[in-house]
Amino acid sequence: MKRLRLGIIGGGPGSWIGHVHRIASRFDDKFKIVSGVFSRNHKINQSFGNSIGLKKDRCYKNYKELCLAEKKRKDGIEVVAIMTPPGSHQEIAELFIKNNIHVISDKPFAGSLSQAKKLYKTITRNKKIVYGLTHNYSAYPMVRYAKKLIEEKKLGNVEYVNVEYIQDWSNGKKVTPATAKKVFKWKLDKKIAGVSTVLNEIGSHAYHLCNYITGLKGKRLFADIKQYSKKIRFDTNAQVFINYENGAKGLFWASTTAKGGVYGLRIRIFGSMGSLEWVQNDPNYLKYNAANGATKVLERGFNESGFSKNFSRIKYGHPEGYLSAFSNLYKEIASKINSKNSKKRFYFPTAYEGLLTARFIDGCVKSSSKKKWVAF
Repeated sequence: MKRLRLGIIGGGPGSWIGHVHRIASRFDDKFKIVSGVFSRNHKINQSFGNSIGLKKDRCYKNYKELCLAEKKRKDGIEVVAIMTPPGSHQEIAELFIKNNIHVISDKPFAGSLSQAKKLYKTITRNKKIVYGLTHNYSAYPMVRYAKKLIEEKKLGNVEYVNVEYIQDWSNGKKVTPATAKKVFKWKLDKKIAGVSTVLNEIGSHAYHLCNYITGLKGKRLFADIKQYSKKIRFDTNAQVFINYENGAKGLFWASTTAKGGVYGLRIRIFGSMGSLEWVQNDPNYLKYNAANGATKVLERGFNESGFSKNFSRIKYGHPEGYLSAFSNLYKEIASKINSKNSKKRFYFPTAYEGLLTARFIDGCVKSSSKKKWVAF
């Protein structure tokens, strides 16, 4: 399989997620980074591009210049990876899609539901391109195995779901209205950050993980979103009750002010015949409880959880986590682009999943504002 020529938008100096994307793209030798826009400052942009081995003429001033110039080249990019703030995802992705360039985008799908609807329509109209969304937690081997167990009805009908993603990076900071912009930067600007910072940034991961594993479809919700303070209008905490179409109930919590919460992503799923629990900080294990039985701890790579081997990179007994999961997505998207088998199943998150998450976030914002249940 040839390496796909990849362009990058965003993720420059100081961006840890940019570093993750670049590692993931190179992990399986499926991509070759050939061009990019890494900063609005062109000198920084060119310096950073040079530091990762790019030629000066392949470091562009902006994404529009990159798209048009690369389209004209015989050795131009075939895929673009977007790792800019949420509010820009739609307009950047649409330009490349219209020019028949495949898109890999960091979450969330878009900054708002209106943007998400427009982007989804653009994607579905172009059958030539592949679009992949890097909700990387969906690519952990034991998450994939949990999905398989539910598809096989090992838990019976799903009745309750509890998912949380808690962090503490906005807690304990001595921030005043005068210093807020310096501390929180673009996260204060809804045009850049999207309709809700906490929901777009980490809540999107939690809700997507729930939908990805269970396949449940949301119906109604009641949300309570907390701001940093009365004077600093910045979403930091969201708690949500969810009713699903099949009658199941859900509890959702996303926070950047939960003291001691260090990337604390956890999901518990309860069905009529058993339950599952997966924790991101201990990702090689899946707790499984069959009805009237003792809890089993299933480990990645062993016979009972053999399906997880399909997505594992190192031998069982060794820790495997974040970078490997991210790399799984890049590997799968490359395989999809190069695949001639239309019936082959791929597990990476799609535009439709992004649209569903955008509907959830929009519903949360409306519910919290109106203080009532809303359909979504």
